[in-house]
Amino acid sequence: MNKKMFLIFIGPPGSGKGTQTDMLAEKLEIPAVSPGELLRQEVKNKTIIGRKIEKILASGKFVENDIVEELLKKRLAKKDAKSGVIFDGFPRNFAQMSFLEKKLENSGKNKNKILVVYIHISDKEAKKRLSRRRVCFCGATYHLDYNPPKKKDICDVCGKRLMHRADDKPDVVTRRLKLFHKENDPIMKHFVKEKILVKINGEQTIDKIQKDILKYVI
Repeated sequence: MNKKMFLIFIGPPGSGKGTQTDMLAEKLEIPAVSPGELLRQEVKNKTIIGRKIEKILASGKFVENDIVEELLKKRLAKKDAKSGVIFDGFPRNFAQMSFLEKKLENSGKNKNKILVVYIHISDKEAKKRLSRRRVCFCGATYHLDYNPPKKKDICDVCGKRLMHRADDKPDVVTRRLKLFHKENDPIMKHFVKEKILVKINGEQTIDKIQKDILKYVI
């Protein structure tokens, strides 16, 4: 039986996890699964749970674990996840880590490749990046300095107006970073103890970061 690959990407808001996991997913032909994107999809679809999620995200808080885990279960049950998964921004706390550990155990943890990639950037850099990030409900993401849309404030993909996410506003970002460090530090210590974590400098070019990651993945 071929080994499955489980890559876990963690890092502060604005660290570029989504960009790196999308690039890696294409290269490795396994899906990148982002709880954040799953949550925003619920908001976009205006489901009952989506309306609740929207209020939580706008406040800068994390969505309850049971909601995140239920959405993940549905996503991981799809056929494209049979050979492995790249987790983007999960787990974010010990409760979520327990959920992930059980999933890995059920898939044969000792027989598969498991790697945790921590993309590190300073809080100052995170605030700078998020203040200039713009997104579209179709899923496209832009940065006004590094990856601007061809037409100001308009999505290249679907033509709709871009947004500055509520959770990217300065006061919310400050709360998000504070919460990230509080929840992330114990998780980091656990993964270091397990000897499965690598730390990548996220304040490099996108291509250089990808090359550094591939040294450990391939």
